[in-house]
Amino acid sequence: MKDLIKLTFYSAYLPTRLFASLRVTILNIMIKNFKKLEELLVKSAKEMGRGCSKVFVAVSGGVDSSLVAAILCKAFGPKNVVGLYRNIKSNEKHKKDVDLLQKKLGFRLIYLGLNDIYDTLLERIKTQFAKNDLAWADENGADAGRIGFTNAYASFKSRLTTPLAGFISKAIDNGNGRIFGTGNGEEDGLLRYFDKYGDGAVDNNILGGLTKAEVRQMAIHVGVPKQIVTKTPSADLEGTGDKHNDESQLTDWAKRMGYDIKISYGAVDGSQEGNIAWAWKEDLKSGVIIGRNSELNRRQLVKKYKNREKAETILFLRDIEKSTRHKVGPIPYAKRETLVKKKLVD
Repeated sequence: MKDLIKLTFYSAYLPTRLFASLRVTILNIMIKNFKKLEELLVKSAKEMGRGCSKVFVAVSGGVDSSLVAAILCKAFGPKNVVGLYRNIKSNEKHKKDVDLLQKKLGFRLIYLGLNDIYDTLLERIKTQFAKNDLAWADENGADAGRIGFTNAYASFKSRLTTPLAGFISKAIDNGNGRIFGTGNGEEDGLLRYFDKYGDGAVDNNILGGLTKAEVRQMAIHVGVPKQIVTKTPSADLEGTGDKHNDESQLTDWAKRMGYDIKISYGAVDGSQEGNIAWAWKEDLKSGVIIGRNSELNRRQLVKKYKNREKAETILFLRDIEKSTRHKVGPIPYAKRETLVKKKLVD
C-alpha cells in the first residue's frame, strides 16, 4: 500500500497521459479530468484577477493555499504572484513547508515575524482591561477556554493578517489589488469555518467548488510537495501545534452540541472523502441541509440513510450553517423604510 501511495505522488511529475493511466488503479479518483479542471481554475483565476499586474495570496503551508499559489503561478507567472507568510506563535514546520513550496513554484515570498507586535498589543490591551475592571485570561491559561479567550486569541491572530493583506495587495498592484482566498467548499462554503474579518476577508475563492479530497488530488496533480498534501489540516491559531486542528475542533463542537460523531475531511492522501463532503453532496442532491428537505427530523433522516451517524452529521451541519450565516449575509441595520413607517424620520 505504501508503495502505491508513493507512486501516486511520483505520478504527479510524470507526463499527463501516463499519470492518467496510473492514477485510476491507485486512488479513488473524484476528479474526472485533471487537465480540464486545471485549465478551468487557471481561467477562473485570470478572470478574478482581471486588470491586475500582480496578485496576492496568504500562504500557510497547508494544501489549500499551496494549490491556490500553484494555480496563480500558472495564471499570472511566478514573478507576478506575491505570497505572505506571517508567523504569530506558529509551528515552525509550516514555514519550512512554505519555503519548500516557494522554491518549487518560484513566487515572491514575504515573511513577517509578528510575535513582538502581537505580544506588545496584548500587553496594552491587558492593561486597559485591568483599568476597566474587565476579566482577563492569559493565552492557553487555565481560564482562557472557559471565558472565551481561546477564541479571542485565535481571532486576533487571524485578523492581524487582514491589514497586511490589504496593504501588500494594493502596494504591489498600483493601488488596485486582489486578495485570493484559499478556502475549499467544505470549509468556507458549507461550514464557513473561517474568521469573517481574518482569513475570510478575501476577494474570491477559486477552490470554493471543491471538496478537501479533490483539493488534495488536484494538489498532487500540479506537483505540491507530498508533505504538504498529507499534513494535518490546522489553522494553527492556538499556539498548540497540531493539537488544535480542524477535524478535532469540529468533532469537539459536534459533541458539545449533542452529536456523537467524528468530523472528517477524509484520508490525508486524498484517496477517500470524509463525512463533510458526503453531506455537502447529499445537500446538493437532496437539499437535506439548506434545501427542500431541510426540515427532515432525526427519525426521518435515520430512516432515509439507515445510519445514525449520517443523520447526525446532517443535523450538525444544519446547526453550523444556521449559526454562521452572519459571516456571509448582508450586515443588518435599521432600514430607512422602517424608520419612516414608524414616523421616526421623514
